[in-house]
Amino acid sequence: MAYLTVSGKNIYFEEYGAGNSPTVVYLHGGPGESCLTYSYQAKKLGETFHVISFDQYGVFRSDPVGNEPLGVIDLVRMIEEMREALGIERWIPLGHSFGGMLALVYAHEYPDSIDGVIYDCPMWSALHTARAMAEAALPCFEMDGNAGQAELCKEILGGGISPKEAFEKALEIDMNESVQRYCHVIESGRYNDYINAHISDPMAPEECWGRFMGFRKKLFESEDFYADYLPYLRDIEKPQLLMVGEYDMTCGKYEQKYFSERAKNGKTVIIPNSAHLTWFEQPEKYTEIITETFSGDK
Repeated sequence: MAYLTVSGKNIYFEEYGAGNSPTVVYLHGGPGESCLTYSYQAKKLGETFHVISFDQYGVFRSDPVGNEPLGVIDLVRMIEEMREALGIERWIPLGHSFGGMLALVYAHEYPDSIDGVIYDCPMWSALHTARAMAEAALPCFEMDGNAGQAELCKEILGGGISPKEAFEKALEIDMNESVQRYCHVIESGRYNDYINAHISDPMAPEECWGRFMGFRKKLFESEDFYADYLPYLRDIEKPQLLMVGEYDMTCGKYEQKYFSERAKNGKTVIIPNSAHLTWFEQPEKYTEIITETFSGDK
């Protein structure tokens, strides 16, 4: 296992590909998911790019969070410290889900440190992600006659709700089998087969597996997690690629429209027959899109 010391914390990271190729840094979602399940895709991208993939501070193999506050900007600063420590002049942040928020804020705060930015089914706003989830699930609850869950979704979609309240309510949406089928969420058995076939056992100590709980608690207590970062899209000068699964419940139509109308040098690709885990559901297409956009091999 490889570790890097950042702000006095041990951060677990993996490296793929050649250092003389454009560098892509993968920012995992969850929040708190770790980079473990992305390792197969990181290896595939490593055939064209130099790829850095890591567990965010407080997650899995990296040091657990301490008593200090932890927010979005803290994680973003650590990403920049990692770049400096690794001696990488510029790189391309690739953010999945919550990692998309980190990628956008990083690109905004450190524009001279990037060659471009990739958003993979991103969460740019706690409020709008909560609304995207409610909008996707509401028709299913109405068809099933689940009045309680339908009302919950309507509350999230109503006016006057705060981002924090909307997000907390979205966590209460019952992703039962009916909703999963309606929203094209991947079957757990199929995903487990993928993990067993492509992801090596990390042989991590037992205490690592529960670290994400402390990470999420700290993050959900921070004010900047609930900020609306969509306006940042207008300020990014470097190429921006938005990849969204056809049935994704995180980056909804509102966010997609906002990006298409306001992002400079923006390119949107909707990946068919996939939902939130595009890199798993359509791996060849996923790799192809990134390679064609950023490797120079048009």
